[in-house]
Amino acid sequence: MTAALENLLEEGRRAVVRPLAEASTLPPAFYTSPEVFEREQEAIFRRNWVSVGHAAEIPKAGDRFRIDVAGEPLMIVRGKDGEVRALSAVCRHRWMLLGEGAESSGTISCPYHKWTYALDGSLMAAPLMEQAEGFDRAECALPSFACEVWNGFIFVNLSGDAAPLTGQLQPLAEEFTPWKMDEMEIVGRIEFDQAYNWKVLVDNFMEAYHHFAIHPETFEPNYPAAISFHDPAEGPYAVLRMPHKGNELSHPLFKPLDDIPERARRGFSVFNIYPSMLIAVLSDSVIWYRMEIAGVDRFKLTVYLLAHPASTDVPDAETLKHFLREATVAVHMEDLIACEGVQKGLHSGVAQAGRLSHLEGAIHAHQRWLIAELQRP
Repeated sequence: MTAALENLLEEGRRAVVRPLAEASTLPPAFYTSPEVFEREQEAIFRRNWVSVGHAAEIPKAGDRFRIDVAGEPLMIVRGKDGEVRALSAVCRHRWMLLGEGAESSGTISCPYHKWTYALDGSLMAAPLMEQAEGFDRAECALPSFACEVWNGFIFVNLSGDAAPLTGQLQPLAEEFTPWKMDEMEIVGRIEFDQAYNWKVLVDNFMEAYHHFAIHPETFEPNYPAAISFHDPAEGPYAVLRMPHKGNELSHPLFKPLDDIPERARRGFSVFNIYPSMLIAVLSDSVIWYRMEIAGVDRFKLTVYLLAHPASTDVPDAETLKHFLREATVAVHMEDLIACEGVQKGLHSGVAQAGRLSHLEGAIHAHQRWLIAELQRP
């Protein structure tokens, strides 16, 4: 770590690691510096559990999808034994990427020289290698990475030495139980290419302070900024509660499951499972923002719309799914104005850490965690 980065981390620590009423945001360089971004890749995204997909994407043996985490090309595959695995997507021969364009197959075949792997990563065939002395197929299996499926969501850990995810998220698992997220289906998926730092989106997602300014018609009338609050959490996640105005019942599109608690029917909650899993939990559905972070100011955003089959067993379900998709796009386009504006402002010569409102406690909690991870040896 360079002296300049150490000084910046210390500046960030002084701004953030204090009570919320006295705290400021991370300094702008945390959102714009390539050196900070590289440190994040190594210290955060390669060491912690990162959400990469949902089990509903790969329901059958042979189903797979590609994703990169901290620059590491991965293929998420469901094996013949039903297990979900995170395999390297790099051929062991001459590094060709695997799994591009293939959605399901009983094997994994390299498009370059047709080396073929089983769904557990073991090498099955390597054509025309008989003259390679000492060649051992057993030594050419695709490396695998730690993988857990939690509440239907697939997580990967590149370091292999992170504590089990399930234990870290036990309080959330208890809260989420009535939704049966592991049984949910994907009822919509929307992709965006984003040209700003990933933390700008996290900050925006985890506060309702902006509702009256950015969402005056979509959110503020029913979920006013002033009554939102940060719910303190002890695990690696932050929670923001958004009660319905007057504590009235919300008006869901679909049919909430029977055991959904009363509080969830009178508002909704959003969660950031660190470092970057953003989910909104409504009484009848879940909206998940997955980020594939490519650079200090670039990432691909995929918004997943999830609902339980029993919830969508209603008249005109397809029309309602379409409405949910359109409403989600509309809200994100409103947020995009703010996120892009912030990214431009971060590059100002006079930009500095800004004081936090009491409504931004979830941002404060996340940034305290970030500083601790970035400074950890």
